[in-house]
Amino acid sequence: MPLPAQSPDLSPIENVGHIFKQRLRKRFSKSKRPHSEDQLWLMMEDEWEAMDQAVIDALIDSLPSRIQAIVKAEGSHIKW
Repeated sequence: MPLPAQSPDLSPIENVGHIFKQRLRKRFSKSKRPHSEDQLWLMMEDEWEAMDQAVIDALIDSLPSRIQAIVKAEGSHIKW
């Protein structure tokens, strides 16, 4: 069964990116936004450092289950 060379369903970094963006958005409000690129970078660094390594590890550990789900779905998109 041919699978796409790049599948977001099999990429834990896609999930990490999503979690990172959610955490960063929670820091912003209409009145509290970064006023400079440097301020944005500092906020991003803070959020990256605060990411729970256990969450990242769990995403990596979920790869065998993801592969099984894609095989079962015959290569179609899965909800992951």
